[in-house]
Amino acid sequence: MTSTLPDRFTPAIEQIRQWHGAQQRKYSFEPYWTHPVTVAEVIQPHLPEDEAILAALFHDVVEDTVFGPDHIYDFLRSHYGQVDAVLVTDTVMDLTNRYEKDLCPGLNRAERHRLETLRLSRISPFAQSIKYGDIFHNCRSIQQFAPDYARIYLAEKRAILDVMDQGHPRLRQQVIALVGADLHESLS
Repeated sequence: MTSTLPDRFTPAIEQIRQWHGAQQRKYSFEPYWTHPVTVAEVIQPHLPEDEAILAALFHDVVEDTVFGPDHIYDFLRSHYGQVDAVLVTDTVMDLTNRYEKDLCPGLNRAERHRLETLRLSRISPFAQSIKYGDIFHNCRSIQQFAPDYARIYLAEKRAILDVMDQGHPRLRQQVIALVGADLHESLS
């Protein structure tokens, strides 16, 4: 995969390649690291700040690898000293799912989704904007590679977008157009 991101993000891309290792995307079987790169590319026209791009690149590290927020912070301080490493790390933590099946084994999928949706409605507008990019790329992949599952997944993402409404408005509208605009609000 060739990235359209500026060269200054090459160290971060190489780091997420290393941290995500041999992980693959669930339905496409692409190397997992390509997902955060695509998310960063999706948000870049709307949020070109380095902090936004870096948060997008690292958004799944805590959730999907053995590396934690301290690793991200230390990497950012050593490679991107001018960047607000606290903002990026805090945003990654906002984007990390707190209601994963293995973290909440006593809850069914619907209850975990309800709690995660409520939590996402309260994260910062900055983090919500990056989540829009994540939803956009995941929805495109699932529609392409898992059409039977897409109906359930898209309904869950519609519910999230219905309450996660503080991020970048054009990016949100782009995602709503992809998942289906049957939200409770008018998009005029």
